[in-house]
Amino acid sequence: MLTQDGSRSIRRERVLLSLGAAFYLVGTLALTLARSVADEPLPSPARWLAAALSFALAFGGLHLSLNRLLPRRDPFLLPTAALLTGWGLLLIGRLAPNFLLRQSLWLLLSAGALVAVVRLSRDMRRLRRFRYTWLLGGLALLAATLVFGVNPSGYGPRLWLGVGGVYLQPAEILKLLLTIYLASYLAEKGELLTGEEWRVWRWRLPQPAYVGPLLAMLGLTLLLLARQQDLGAAMLFFLTFLAMLYLATGRRSYVVVGLALFVGMGFLGYHLSERVALRIDGWLDPWPGAADRSFQIVQSLLAFGAGGVFGQGLGLGHPTFIPAVHTDFIFAAIGEEFGLAGVTASVALYGLLLLRGFRAAVRAAHPFARFLAAGLTSGLTVQAWVIMAGNAKLAPITGVTLPFVSYGGSSLLTNFIALGLLLRVSADREMTVAGDGRERALLLRLAAGLTLALALLTIGCGYWAVLRAGELSRRDDNPRRVLYERHIIRGRILDRHGVVLADTEVAADGLVTRRYPLPEAAPVVGYASLRYGTGGIEAACDDLLRGETARTPWQAAVDDLLHRPPHGADVRLTLDARLQAQAQRALEGQAGAVVLLDAADGEILALASAPTFDPERLDEEWEQLSDDPAAPLVNRATQGLYQPGAALQTVILAESLVTGVTTPSAPVRNATAVFVLDGESLACSGPLTGTPTLAAAYGAGCPAPFADLGERLGADGIAAAVARWGLTAPPPLELETAAAEVGPLRTTAGLREEAIGQGHLTVSPLQIALVAGTLANGGRRPIPGLLLTGEHGVGRQVIPPTVADMLLDAWPSLGDGVRGHLGLAIAGRGQRPLAWFLGVGAGGRYAVVVLIEQAADPHRAAEIGRELLMALQRSNL
Repeated sequence: MLTQDGSRSIRRERVLLSLGAAFYLVGTLALTLARSVADEPLPSPARWLAAALSFALAFGGLHLSLNRLLPRRDPFLLPTAALLTGWGLLLIGRLAPNFLLRQSLWLLLSAGALVAVVRLSRDMRRLRRFRYTWLLGGLALLAATLVFGVNPSGYGPRLWLGVGGVYLQPAEILKLLLTIYLASYLAEKGELLTGEEWRVWRWRLPQPAYVGPLLAMLGLTLLLLARQQDLGAAMLFFLTFLAMLYLATGRRSYVVVGLALFVGMGFLGYHLSERVALRIDGWLDPWPGAADRSFQIVQSLLAFGAGGVFGQGLGLGHPTFIPAVHTDFIFAAIGEEFGLAGVTASVALYGLLLLRGFRAAVRAAHPFARFLAAGLTSGLTVQAWVIMAGNAKLAPITGVTLPFVSYGGSSLLTNFIALGLLLRVSADREMTVAGDGRERALLLRLAAGLTLALALLTIGCGYWAVLRAGELSRRDDNPRRVLYERHIIRGRILDRHGVVLADTEVAADGLVTRRYPLPEAAPVVGYASLRYGTGGIEAACDDLLRGETARTPWQAAVDDLLHRPPHGADVRLTLDARLQAQAQRALEGQAGAVVLLDAADGEILALASAPTFDPERLDEEWEQLSDDPAAPLVNRATQGLYQPGAALQTVILAESLVTGVTTPSAPVRNATAVFVLDGESLACSGPLTGTPTLAAAYGAGCPAPFADLGERLGADGIAAAVARWGLTAPPPLELETAAAEVGPLRTTAGLREEAIGQGHLTVSPLQIALVAGTLANGGRRPIPGLLLTGEHGVGRQVIPPTVADMLLDAWPSLGDGVRGHLGLAIAGRGQRPLAWFLGVGAGGRYAVVVLIEQAADPHRAAEIGRELLMALQRSNL
């Protein structure tokens, strides 16, 4: 007859099962909606319907059957299992659709097995009396895998027995039978284990006659598992044994010694088994092997980081990057798609199962039932903790399944049988708490310890999902980052007139491709590659081009919720596309650099570097470009450092004029003398006509007079000159720039070499362009810039306007208002010289610098500079 207490329990269970069914229904609808945006395949509607029917039949049928068989059962156990099982079906259908129907059939079979167990366990004496028979039968099945074992996947450990396409893992059944054996033995012999003790020195040990059979059966089990190298099952069995031994004896020392023995066995396994060593290495430090041996665990941690607090949403994450995610790493899938909130909820469900299982143990009417309930509950909790901790790098990966959730017929069947036994114990309970105070205290301590382990697990998952999420998302080996980037519509990069230099092409599937219509702009524009990152303006303005800077926190949150990548903003440069193309093409076939700028406001109109690269072919040519000794990926205009040679004459002469050391009209002797350095000759770059004055020698690029000026200026004067023009500091620019220091000048020879630009100082073409721009701007140094909205303009006064005019007047006229200074520099023994050209044109507003390495014809540098200035005048910019 159904009591009032039983009726209330049934109603409560019915309500909780309804909540579980609602969760499953909502999840199914969410996955159906996600079909339109998910990259992974999802099951057909027919399979979803079959899974839903199996869920409804299994738990609806169990509820109705148990109402008659166990009306006083615990009302939380079955709904908790239902929620976990439904969650598992959703994840299996989402992660491995081909296995959904098979798991649904196993669910129906498991539900039938649960009812059968409940019926057959009315009298538990059969389980208690035939403990050796049950255990030896399980061991025989496990031993059979050594001969007849198979692996359904076709590779890996052969831990299954298969008949007619149906596979059974004996270790799962043995787990249950070992718990029954331990419960029966400890219920019968538990008091003897502590009553009559065997003293060995200071240690008090159980009598061998009592503990021997226990250790023999456990040892035989572990030996068989060791032969199979089944680390997960061995860990699970041993920890469950320690938990039940503690309940029987209350001796913490046994637990400590047992854990020490387990660590020792792990140490031996590490050195004797390559498979065990691989898993332990992956646990201790997975990052070095992230691409191969530790790929699974690293991808698992990346999944937790991707999930964050609230997850990507069911069907909207990418947990399938983890191999075997539907079995060993399904907890990581929960972390990615449900976030830390889902992780906490799943751990809480196992915590609820733990508390209700131990509640049944506390109220059990018989010691065997008490040990059985506690052992089954401990086993389920330990198994859940071991696999979840392995996913979160709190323990080595073991290969066990997550109870009720992971794919696996043997596991699901065993879990339901264990659930049936727990339901039987909970229904046959005493109305009041059974057992003495000591037994209750031990049960409560063990429950508290396992609860603490679950709490620490949640904290560990939070560490990866919150504290390390940003770092994990930025890792180069995170495939989610690549997928996200492939959907970002980067903004365009335009020249000053709106000509497109970089654009984004969007395919029908939403994937994007970066296009570069003007490859000659590569030294400035750079590249945006999913594989190799960004460079140039693409890197300098990355956040703006990606749309990150313009988004408010609310917009970012909404975009993340809707999985909508940001749309980047456009960037407009100071470059003139036509002049940029002309400058880059002029350098074709030779190494060098060109900088053309507006001296009045610092805007760079062209910045070329050769050799260069095609940004659209960067991925396929990266290795070749990286290994090329000509360094095409280096921007010579901003990062290349060269001997200035005659290009430094402007700086030395300006310092001499400002400090009154000399005048432009001062006569010079031996103006055309050849300067020999390390076996290489340095002479005038042009003819010296008329009276050999300092101005004439400067205009012809003759080095000898400047060597004399170096002596007169001295070390302090040269250092002051270099500092005045800012040649030892990288120029401010949106791109990366470089600079070098002046070395110690202790000898006369050192002063002379430094003054002619052949000493320690090296300069970039951009720095020399600013020297030319300073002269064109009346002695005020331009602040260079590549962004129209950037912080460029005119800076400090370097030299008086009169001195700037004197220097410009000394430059030879090249016609059409263009003046220029051509000079040479020794590049090294056996090498052709560097050719430097500094030019000013268009009414003195624009300045250009051209550098050519290994110049066969130095005058080609002057031709390039003059042609650019003439083109600029014709353009009416």
